[in-house]
Amino acid sequence: MAPDEILSANRTDSPVASRHTNNMVLYPTAIRYAETILNPDGLFRSLSELSSDVPPDFSSGAYGVVFRVTVGGKPCALKCFTRHQPGRAEAYRRMAQTLEPFWQEETACLVPFRWLENEITVFGDDDSVSVHPVLQMEWVEGRSLTRALEEAVAASDREALERLAEAFDKMALWLLDRPFAHGDLKPDNIIVREDGRLTMIDYDGLYLPEMAGERARETGTEGFRHPDRSETEFGKQIDDFPIALISLALHALARWPELYGRFGGASALLFDPALLAQGSCPAYNSLKNTDMASDPLFAMLGSGAERFDGLAEALTRHLSAAEISSPVYDYEGEPGREGIRLVRRNGRYGFVTESGTVVAECIYDRAREFSEGAAAVCRDGRWGFIATDGGWLHEPEYEECGDFSEGLAPVCIGGKWGYVDGTFRLLSRPRFDDAWPFSQGRGLVRKGDRYGYAGPDGRMAIPARYEFAQGFREGAACVTEGGLYGYIDRRGRYLIEPMYDYARSKRNGRSYVERDGEGREIEW
Repeated sequence: MAPDEILSANRTDSPVASRHTNNMVLYPTAIRYAETILNPDGLFRSLSELSSDVPPDFSSGAYGVVFRVTVGGKPCALKCFTRHQPGRAEAYRRMAQTLEPFWQEETACLVPFRWLENEITVFGDDDSVSVHPVLQMEWVEGRSLTRALEEAVAASDREALERLAEAFDKMALWLLDRPFAHGDLKPDNIIVREDGRLTMIDYDGLYLPEMAGERARETGTEGFRHPDRSETEFGKQIDDFPIALISLALHALARWPELYGRFGGASALLFDPALLAQGSCPAYNSLKNTDMASDPLFAMLGSGAERFDGLAEALTRHLSAAEISSPVYDYEGEPGREGIRLVRRNGRYGFVTESGTVVAECIYDRAREFSEGAAAVCRDGRWGFIATDGGWLHEPEYEECGDFSEGLAPVCIGGKWGYVDGTFRLLSRPRFDDAWPFSQGRGLVRKGDRYGYAGPDGRMAIPARYEFAQGFREGAACVTEGGLYGYIDRRGRYLIEPMYDYARSKRNGRSYVERDGEGREIEW
C-alpha cells in the first residue's frame, strides 16, 4: 500500500494542509513524513531505532501531524510540523527547561518531551531533500476527551460523564496552581488515560512566566477561546475562559446528556463563545431556569469577561469532600527578595514568610508577588497595594494594575492606563489602552493597536507606532514594523532595522532571531 493510501486508510482527524510556505520555507506534507517514518533507515539523526506500525497510527492538527512510533522498544509520539510558527524551536527549548521539574510530579497533567533539531530527512514531491525538527513525546495510552465524551453521551451514561467532569476539574485545578498556561485547551487536546486521569497534549501555544510581554504563537481554537482573544493577550490567565466553558458544559451534560444532541458538537461542545458574548447562546439560555444557573461558572461565562477571579474556588465546589485534599495551602509560591511567598487557600490569596508566619491572611480574590516592597492585591474587583507587614500602602481603587518597577507602577482608572509613583501620585492623566511595568527608564504602552513607550514623567517618550513591542533590556527593545522584527534604543532610533520574521529580547548580549525559517542567536 502506498503512503498516501495508508494515510487515507488510517486518518483519525481532518487531513493536514498539503503545503505551507512562509518566506519561501516549505514544509512537508503528512504523506511525505509518512514515507520517512515507514522507511526510517538512515533518515533520522538520533532516533536510529525508530519503527512504526503499518498502517501508521496518527492524528493531525493545525501545525503538524503526530505519529505513534516505537523508539528503542518504547512507544512514543512524534510530532512533525507542516506549518510555520515563528519562534517555535526556541519556545520548545525554553518549555523543556522550565517544565522538567513538573514532569516528576505524580499528579502531572503534562507529558515529557524533547525538541530534536534537524532530526528527520524528508524527500519532496520533486525528489528534493529537506531536514526538519521533530518533537518527541511520551506516548499516553487513552482516548481524547472528545471521543470519551461522545461515547458517554451516546450511551446516556451519566456516571461516566460525571467522572469526566470531575477529572477535568482536577486537571484544571492542577494547571491553575502552576505558573504556566496551556494556551489551546479543548477536548481534542486532552487525553483520558486508562485510569481516568486527564493529560494535556499539544503545547504549541503554551505560556511560561519568562514569555511575559511576548506575542502569543497561537490564540487557541475557535469554539473554545474567548472571541476577543488576540496575539497580544498572552499571560497566565489565557486558559480561564476555556476552563470555565468546558467545565460547565461537562457538568451540564452529566445532568442532561441529551443537550449534546441539541446544541453540541466537537467544534464548540455546548456553548458557542461568540453567541455567549452576544447573550444569545441557546445552550446557555436553556440553563437559566435550572439549578445550573447558581454555579459560579454560569455567571462567569455570562459576564463576557475573558479572565475570571475565583475560578479555582468555583471548580473546587464541584468536587466531593472526599476528593478535596486539605493541605495548609492549595498553592505556595517561591519567596521573593522580601522573603515573602504568595499562598492560596480555598480560592483566596494571602502571604506568609519563608518560616510560615502569616503576613496577610488569605482574603484576597487575586494577588501578585511582592515587588519593590509592595504587592498588588484585589478585593471586590478593585486593586490596591499592601506592604511587607500586610498593611495597606494604598487601599483598593484601581480597575487593574501592574507591579512596581523602578519606583513606578501602571494602574488603570476609568478604562485607561497611567503610572503612579511610590506615593501613588498619578504622573499624568491616564491615556493608554494598556501599560506594562518600567524597564530601563521606559514603560511599554499601547494606544489603540500600536505600541510605544512612556518616560519617567508618565508621558510618551517614544511614539506609539509599532505593531508589537517588548520591554527594554540591555539598552534595546524588540519592536515590529511592517510585519518584521527589529531593535530600537531608548530614544526610538533603530539599532537593527526590521528584517527578522521573529525575534526575542536581548539577554546577556545575545538575541534569538529567525529569518526565512532559520533560527540563530546574534551577538551584539
